[in-house]
Amino acid sequence: MQGSTPQTYTIADFLKWHDDGELILNPKFQRGSVWLPQARSYFIDSILRGYPIPKLLLRTSVDRDSRRTIRDVVDGQQRLRTIIDFSIGKLVLGLKAKDFKGQRYGDLSNDFKDSFLSYKLTCEQLINADDDDVLEVFVRINSYAVPLTEPELRNARFDNDFSDRVKETVANVPSLWRLGVISKRERVRMVDQSVIAEGFAFLDRGVVDGSEADITRYYGHVKSKDGAQLPSAQKLIAPIERAVGLLADLVGEPIVQRPHFLMLLAALMYASGDLPESKLITTNVPSRHSMLTNEESIRQSLWVLNSALVNDQEGGRLVQFREARASTQRMKSRQVRFEHFCHALTGGFA
Repeated sequence: MQGSTPQTYTIADFLKWHDDGELILNPKFQRGSVWLPQARSYFIDSILRGYPIPKLLLRTSVDRDSRRTIRDVVDGQQRLRTIIDFSIGKLVLGLKAKDFKGQRYGDLSNDFKDSFLSYKLTCEQLINADDDDVLEVFVRINSYAVPLTEPELRNARFDNDFSDRVKETVANVPSLWRLGVISKRERVRMVDQSVIAEGFAFLDRGVVDGSEADITRYYGHVKSKDGAQLPSAQKLIAPIERAVGLLADLVGEPIVQRPHFLMLLAALMYASGDLPESKLITTNVPSRHSMLTNEESIRQSLWVLNSALVNDQEGGRLVQFREARASTQRMKSRQVRFEHFCHALTGGFA
């Protein structure tokens, strides 16, 4: 891998590269946007005041066919996204921008627009580096700052039919994220991909312990499979939408959180005959034909289960379900949740 001495380019240069498709804010290596609005405003304020900012790191390569220089962003995505969003009027500056509070790019005086566009960004370039080199540099850089999560590392490491299907499905179930299965912060850190990946794994191999390390191993297991060999997106979206519908009156409640939602999803797959045999034991689970017959009773049963999570009183018929949330044995707690959700799908707690 060949490095280069730092060079400077104006913001106007970067905006032109972006418009021309020559600047790639590379989702293969980058995490989601983790900057809060306050940080974005403070960053633009620094530029407008002429203060220095950290240098950017790009991978620079030449496309032999188009004879164009392509620049992949290895480090600096948040900074460049903020600059681009401000330049096209998508970012309104907040309190951190002080004198510029409430302004968009179009609200600036001509002098400040000129200062913004002519501001020089310092860049270090990796010349014709391959993906392994870039990933190594990316991981090293981010190990010094906000540590990368396991989903972010997977996002950088895997680029295949399965990872594409996971990302597409994440985008196609917005109602799931509105339900509150994971937090907005977790979505920024790509935990939504973990949820969807595990749903596909349920359809493929049944329920196992579901740790992030196990999900990564599953990515490795299916990395060479093409789309036709993988569970279809619709086969997962259907039970997700069914679960979301059943939980529609419980948005933001404990029962919709990831550990519970996934076992409700598994129970729905079991009820429809789509859950392969796995580590889950089904001897204490109701028969499939008794499930999903009365939606109102199911909703009432889910309300009862949620009340058990909220109510910390000792004893009661749902004490095992409530205490499963504190278990350090993942499969044991999943077994308990799975059995209770299967009974809920019969309306048994109504």
